[in-house]
Amino acid sequence: MPSDEIRLLPAGDPAHRRLVWLRGPAETARARAAAWCRQLAHTQRAAWVGMAPPAHLPVSVCPPPQADTLLGRSLDALVFDAAEGIAPDALGAAAGALCGGGVLLLILPVAGLSSPFGRRMRRILEAALEAAPGDTPLPLPGTPPGAIQPDRDGCLTPDQRRAVAALERLSRGRGGRPLVLTADRGRGKSAALGIAAGRLLARARPGGRPPLRMVLTAPRLTAVAPVLERARAALPPGQGRRETAPLTGPGGHMEYLPPEAASRVPAELVLVDEAGGIPVQWLQRLLDAHGRIAFTTTLHGYEGTGQGFAARFCPLLYRRFPGTRFLHLERPVRWAAGDPLEALLERLLLLGARPREVPPVAEGRVERLSPQRLAGDEALLEAVYGLLALAHYRTRPSDLQRLLEDAAMETTVLWSGGAVAAVALVAREGGLEPDLCRQVWAGRRRPRGHLLPVGLILHGGLAPDAGRLRYHRVVRIAVHPGLQGRGLGGRLLAAVVQRAGDAGADAVGASFGASAKLLAFWRGQGFAPVRVGVKPEVSSGGWGVTVLRPLTPAGEGLATAARQRFARALAPLLADPLAGMEPALAAGLWRGAAVAPPDPDQARALAGFAHDQRVFEACLPELAVAVPWGLSDPARAAALDACERDALVMRVLQHRDWDAVARHARVHGRRGVIRLLRGALARWLPPPG
Repeated sequence: MPSDEIRLLPAGDPAHRRLVWLRGPAETARARAAAWCRQLAHTQRAAWVGMAPPAHLPVSVCPPPQADTLLGRSLDALVFDAAEGIAPDALGAAAGALCGGGVLLLILPVAGLSSPFGRRMRRILEAALEAAPGDTPLPLPGTPPGAIQPDRDGCLTPDQRRAVAALERLSRGRGGRPLVLTADRGRGKSAALGIAAGRLLARARPGGRPPLRMVLTAPRLTAVAPVLERARAALPPGQGRRETAPLTGPGGHMEYLPPEAASRVPAELVLVDEAGGIPVQWLQRLLDAHGRIAFTTTLHGYEGTGQGFAARFCPLLYRRFPGTRFLHLERPVRWAAGDPLEALLERLLLLGARPREVPPVAEGRVERLSPQRLAGDEALLEAVYGLLALAHYRTRPSDLQRLLEDAAMETTVLWSGGAVAAVALVAREGGLEPDLCRQVWAGRRRPRGHLLPVGLILHGGLAPDAGRLRYHRVVRIAVHPGLQGRGLGGRLLAAVVQRAGDAGADAVGASFGASAKLLAFWRGQGFAPVRVGVKPEVSSGGWGVTVLRPLTPAGEGLATAARQRFARALAPLLADPLAGMEPALAAGLWRGAAVAPPDPDQARALAGFAHDQRVFEACLPELAVAVPWGLSDPARAAALDACERDALVMRVLQHRDWDAVARHARVHGRRGVIRLLRGALARWLPPPG
């Protein structure tokens, strides 16, 4: 290799991780990486991420989309082949498995770094790495001298010991005092969970108390592999298979459940690992359901940032439970402090990005930012990306790449005193060819990057021609936490709508995990719901709602057809797949819908129920007409209190049983619910004449 095609990351400690950048042609770099792999000791653990390597190498092979499966492993050597394209999520996740003293070979030809994201990456790498002659031998992984020795329980640092002790106290203490463990990657946070769980399972509980029932949850089962490994180490052999729970010991039983299921089962102790990757709505349900609960999250994680958890969930948690205890694990256990690879990845992938302090609103100027400007202004990029990371429960390095590379994406910001106060990401969609539209309608094609038209045709029941219209979709909109509640989100969205109109779009839309508050925001900006998903989204934990605002006559025709179909479909959906939807959100979906009022005969029957003693079951057909009609008008809906509104939705539209409605409304049984229903109808209908 020419002397300019190898660069090395300086490492000042044997327990630091090292990076070698192979910048030359892909085949030359792969051949050199393969020769390097053949020199590895048979005891060294190695992986090759990317294009399949040459045969007969002593490495495990991992395609980039599966790189997060490496997070539970410990690697001494890693080859990351990015010659066919940079996969930043995979790079971050794979590097997180590399131990101190390990070496990462990065195959990344300079010739391929031509996009804004690539040019930025090249600039940062060249500034951090030192050029080496082409004949320089590539460093091999080493075993760091003086490795940290675990204590008798397996803890490697005082931070870990404090975390384990806090978890054990949580299991014994009274409810209502959650525990939050935070750390950057590689601090042994998940291991602390496993050590504590193993100790609790291995020892019989004092005083003849029954075994402890624990639930472990995380965004996915593979994320808790380190927890299960450490917990299993404390138990006799044969307590379950290597990769799965449940685990049982003298002290209790622990099983893994997905977050949505974990909130529905009884448990004395719930351990939530990687809580930053779980939607806030699901975290709230876990908090509501369990008295003793511990949350752990990675703040600067290679697979995404936990800043959204820290900014959105922790304040809510502390308001509800002032006795919440927060512990932060500072010292790394997988590598030495000051690891240069950790610092480099944090710069490359903006893992610790946070928005800057923003002064009170000054000019409120709106501006579109090009990818070139963002890529060339690191402070501006960090401010924009940091704000997006705070606003969303999980922001990944691939979001940074898309911000800089997606030609169909626009970034618009609202300035305040020279700082970014709000940001909106908007994708241009639609304009599909007629044949492709027909294939979408038939379910044969789902072109990427066209979420709105594909959703409206495939799930919203609209005609194939809906795909030919042009849309601007608001992918994400975020306001600085210090300036929320001042109308900035509305001002920015109005600018986005104006820009869409100027660009000739037929409609502006968005799709998001909805709440009653969020839906009210979009309605206030002239958007109406036109579709709702039939189950909560895995990505947000909320019910996926699509909203639309037409801008042209063609867009108005589309929106009218979509609203009409949505109004016809909503009642059957609420009676079946949406029966578990929050009643406030369900009620909000009816607002503005074109719903016919009860006819005179129906009105008489309803008045008899409201003002006399007509039986509920005898009036069900009339109630099924009256409730959507009443909720569709904002003035009528506002005449009800929350308990009355929720009782109507839950009992009449969602067909929930009497006891469930009574518990929600805090009334006594069927009789209490009937009083609520009669009172609500009485506000809408005059007594019979």
